[in-house]
Amino acid sequence: MLVLVDLLGCYLGYGALFIRPGGAWDAAAIEGIAAAAVFLCVLGALGLLLSYVPVRRGTLARWWLLPPAVFLLLGIARLVHIEYAYPVS
Repeated sequence: MLVLVDLLGCYLGYGALFIRPGGAWDAAAIEGIAAAAVFLCVLGALGLLLSYVPVRRGTLARWWLLPPAVFLLLGIARLVHIEYAYPVS
């Protein structure tokens, strides 16, 4: 389950980080990027919740916490970037 969450996070992360809007007028692309970033944040939090207990018990290595934490940080950073680069009029 955790591997699927990480793979879906990679897919959403690609969409959130590498898709560029045509300009400030491209509201559909901006909203799509923001939605992908929000889902990336949700998946990062879900991944952290799913992996915390097994890591704490010692059944998973500590590096399993890294991908969800990176997804969460990238999602937040992309949301902040979208807010500053394309402010709502």
